[in-house]
Amino acid sequence: METLNQAGILPVQNYPTLQLKGQGVLIGFLDSGIDYTSRLFRNLDGSTRIAAIWDQTIQSGTPPQGFAYGTEYARETINAALSSEDPASLVPSVDDTGHGTFVASLAAGGADISEQFLGAAPECTIAMVKLKTAKQYLKEYYCIASDAVCYQETDLLLGVKYLNDLASALDLPLVMCITVGTNMGGHVGTLPLPSQLGAYSLVANRIAVIGTGNEADKRHHYYNTIQNLSDTKTVEIRVGENVSGFMLELWVMIPNILSISIISPSGENTSRISFRGGSNVELDFLFEKTKVYVDYRLMVEKTNSELVFFRFNTPAAGIWKIVVEPVRLIDGQFHMWLPVTEFLDGEVYFLESDPYYTLTNPANAPSPIIVSYYDGKNGGLAQASGRGYTRTQFQNPSITAPGINVKGALPGGRFTVRSGSCISTAITAGAVALMLEWELEQKNITGIDVFQIKSLLILGAIRPDFLEYPNREWGYGQLNLYNTFEAMRQL
Repeated sequence: METLNQAGILPVQNYPTLQLKGQGVLIGFLDSGIDYTSRLFRNLDGSTRIAAIWDQTIQSGTPPQGFAYGTEYARETINAALSSEDPASLVPSVDDTGHGTFVASLAAGGADISEQFLGAAPECTIAMVKLKTAKQYLKEYYCIASDAVCYQETDLLLGVKYLNDLASALDLPLVMCITVGTNMGGHVGTLPLPSQLGAYSLVANRIAVIGTGNEADKRHHYYNTIQNLSDTKTVEIRVGENVSGFMLELWVMIPNILSISIISPSGENTSRISFRGGSNVELDFLFEKTKVYVDYRLMVEKTNSELVFFRFNTPAAGIWKIVVEPVRLIDGQFHMWLPVTEFLDGEVYFLESDPYYTLTNPANAPSPIIVSYYDGKNGGLAQASGRGYTRTQFQNPSITAPGINVKGALPGGRFTVRSGSCISTAITAGAVALMLEWELEQKNITGIDVFQIKSLLILGAIRPDFLEYPNREWGYGQLNLYNTFEAMRQL
């Protein structure tokens, strides 16, 4: 509850003339599932607050209308399961990792007096898409650790569509709580998922809340500027022992055009590789027993950028060097990203890294509410919290919220304390649900879009005087929902 107080949510829940709890608002999650038997997700009479679960991993039941796979469990079926001696016989969907239950409890969980726990929107309606894991061949192609929790973008896209279809069928406003993230892509918000979330955000009563990720201190981003045509930059990557593989992306804005060469830990040096020599190159390093695949893409859809995509298979331990040289030059700025920590099976990082431009996709989307996180107890920014801006200098994040050492629920009635981007995202999603309830139910406004909600949250944000705003780390300040109402009252 302390976290809710830090975010100004608890006073809004309890203020006599407000009493905002999220009634009449749907919060949708794309995650690992939910423990639907938890008391946190039930009404006082024991019935479920979950409108539906779409479990993409179970193929034995009926998929949602208009979808070709998975099984949908509607409210009636979930209630029947809760009344049964064997709930799993009717609704066998489980939360494999506990992440989905944890996130949902923070955004939408009810009260547990013994644990002194309360979610941000304890009376909202809930929807969960349990995502199926990515196909093995895709994980192998992108050199993702075999035990990593990883989802396919197609499943995420369909999950977003499902939540929107469900909200329309229920005639409820929707808050989408998005806690997934990747370093892949140009970091400009044009990948399919951020594009889709941005498109839905233009619709009234459809609000996407996205976390900035946990990559700022992981040394997975490199940034530099080539000064002139005779200048080169050498990018050094430290690879630890027993790394099975990793991928790497280099992005630069056209009309800059860059070429690269690679130096192995033993000193073996490739010749300069240019896009003019072909779009795909396979390099075999004899002493390292390492293969590196380089894919040049001079034209990338929906961007005016050049992409160089690398795949390192069984890389030898040591320092690998990427020598970057100009072919054509305007401003010479380029970026490189390694995978997010969870996708690696060992130590891989830049020796000279840059903590900025570390918003994980889809947090580079321009329209949704993008949330970083800080320590609510000491007021300091979390070192790992993803930092802006986007590669095209769009001013994300929007706002910051508590995300360090916060209690949440796990399956089976357990509780734990965790830190991370998902926490601030969930808390902000709950705060947005309260704002929607106030606007639509108490103010009788027929529709409100993400820009209006974002503006209200920014209006009430707490901004320490020693920082400049907007800010790459803090956005426009610390979420404080009560202060939003105070600011509106004083206008």
